Amino acid sequence: MSPKLEFDTPEGRLSLSIDDAQFMAYEAGETSYRSTRRLVERMQSMGLGAMAEHHARLLAQCKVNIMELRETRDDAEAMLAYGEPFEDTISPRLDALREMITRTQLDLRASMDRLAALSVSCHRALTQIPGYRPPAGGYKSES
Repeated sequence: MSPKLEFDTPEGRLSLSIDDAQFMAYEAGETSYRSTRRLVERMQSMGLGAMAEHHARLLAQCKVNIMELRETRDDAEAMLAYGEPFEDTISPRLDALREMITRTQLDLRASMDRLAALSVSCHRALTQIPGYRPPAGGYKSES
């Protein structure tokens, strides 16, 4: 087991193994891009599951928003093709979607900022270790 680092973050004081701190500092962003499930699992094992789960829900909501926009577009195109009016049905859906997308994007940005701040805190803690050098080209964990 890797030694623990104890350090302050915007989320509060954390105690993480060096491996976990390196993951958060150098690999979490790329892992999130490749596999949200993998990020959530790894962060849960570090005791940071709530943060990761919240981020995953926001990413999922973005995908739902896109699907709903496509459905609304398809419905509008069908109504236009048949000469049906759609102001009473499509416009309210679009207004609701605009609100949901705005809220989701603001929340997602805040979540990304929290993860980035945690990453920076982990990097700073790691660089306080005498002789520590960040991995060249990013960190690639074995797990």
